[in-house]
Amino acid sequence: MTFRAKLQQAILVVVAGTTVAVLIVAQTQNSASYRRMVDRLFRQQMDTFRREQEAQLMVARKQATRLADSVRLFAALEEGDPETYNVAVDELRLAEFDFFRLASSQTGLMPPPEGSRTGRFDDEEEAALTSQLEQAAKSMPETEDEAQVGFVIIGGGRLYRVLAMQIRKFDQTVGTLFLGQSVNRFMPSLIAAEGPQMQSAFWTQGQVLGEGLPQSLKEQVTTTAKPPGDQEQTEFSFQIDGIDHRAHLHRLNLGSHFQPAWLVSVFSLADLQTQQRTLLWRVIGIGSLALLLASLAGAYFAGQLAKPIRELVLATDAVRAGNLKVRLERGRTDELAALTESFNHMTEGLELKERYHSVLSMVADARVAEQLMAGNIQLGGELREVTVIFCDIRGYTALSAGRDPREVIAILNEHMGALTRVVYRWHGVINQFAGDAIMILFGAPTTHGQDAQNAVHCALEMITERERLNAQSDEPLGIGIGIATGTVVAGCIGAENRADYTVVGEHVNLAARLCSSAAAGEIIVDAATQNLVSKWLQTQPLEPLKLKGFATAVTAYRILSTQPS
Repeated sequence: MTFRAKLQQAILVVVAGTTVAVLIVAQTQNSASYRRMVDRLFRQQMDTFRREQEAQLMVARKQATRLADSVRLFAALEEGDPETYNVAVDELRLAEFDFFRLASSQTGLMPPPEGSRTGRFDDEEEAALTSQLEQAAKSMPETEDEAQVGFVIIGGGRLYRVLAMQIRKFDQTVGTLFLGQSVNRFMPSLIAAEGPQMQSAFWTQGQVLGEGLPQSLKEQVTTTAKPPGDQEQTEFSFQIDGIDHRAHLHRLNLGSHFQPAWLVSVFSLADLQTQQRTLLWRVIGIGSLALLLASLAGAYFAGQLAKPIRELVLATDAVRAGNLKVRLERGRTDELAALTESFNHMTEGLELKERYHSVLSMVADARVAEQLMAGNIQLGGELREVTVIFCDIRGYTALSAGRDPREVIAILNEHMGALTRVVYRWHGVINQFAGDAIMILFGAPTTHGQDAQNAVHCALEMITERERLNAQSDEPLGIGIGIATGTVVAGCIGAENRADYTVVGEHVNLAARLCSSAAAGEIIVDAATQNLVSKWLQTQPLEPLKLKGFATAVTAYRILSTQPS
């Protein structure tokens, strides 16, 4: 995968991940804020209802206390006289209530007489009311001091809140006062506390009543809600037509002897869902725009980086091909600038090193130069088995006398160049050029095996090559060659800052002396070399040679041909 593709992929992951995270956080916070608002509305609604109910209960207590002070009512209740209602009407203030009923402790609920101002209903509705109130009156203990709250259903759907208060004279309970109020009287105050998204109704005796909820919500509440039992409140959720709703049940008469009743408040989350969808599309839109801009920026910066990398690859290929003069333009960023400068410094160093290597190869054998560059040859030496060749021109003094030095150098360069190519073909190492002489090593600084045989083959080819050049030249030259084999010290001689690679030992001197003894076109070898090559070369022993620097005569041999004797 390319860098640009990886960068685009990374940008996609980061932006998409950030967008999803922002969306989750935003929607979570939005939902939490909405939930807090809904809870606040629920609490506001219940506080309003509680304050209203407490005020009504206070009124009921006052009414019951006023009746308890009436001797006439007390006597009438004891006798169970229906005329009790006429006595009570004179004592009660019923402006805020729709009806009232009285129940005697001895005879039970007393039906109001015809035409009384008790808020009497028709016979069927009156019978339903009587049944519900009698049940509540029977369940109330005579010592109950607190006002009781309940709800009764009349006329197949009309809901009334009933406040029940016992009428007591001194320590004796003589009856119960029931004050009824249509829920339509206090429903507006609840609606005012709800807000536009909340709808309320009442749930009792298995029915959801009230105009605050449409029929679809009533049916959903009836099938979904689970009464909380003795708990004061509970919550649940449901969905209608893809719209989420939260519902809150609050017990209105906890501890009452009436049938349990709950205030049902339903909050539509349609606005929240709309907001969440709007938020979703906004975040997706912003995320998509951010992704597009990030992708464009990533592509731009990737291009800014990819181009220098391609140039760097091409430059390294050029360096690998041997072009050390290649240079890169300075990068546009600090990092790329540092990279290009580092590359340019590297190529400059390689070019300088190559120049040094070329110069070193000109003043020293290529293999010696490689060993020196690698640091494998240190100041000092090592013992090695080496075959040494000395070759020089016969009659060189006469050749150079009276000639232009530049002409002499040209002749020597042609001569040395031809012989050097022969030496390299046989793995020889040219140790030095000394005037017209060449010193050649076989076996140092490295060996190729059969160093003596290679040395003699090289000497024979050098003679042949010189004869070929003589056939084409106006100035024929004759060369003599001396070869010696033995243990020498090979290494760098000189100082730390200036040293030459060479070999030192008796056999080096011997090869030089044998070369001096050889005639033009002649190859003379020592006994050690002859012993190594006699199996495949024809040699001729010479009279022992008296050589300068050697106390005794030296046994030597002349190479005759490549056929063994």
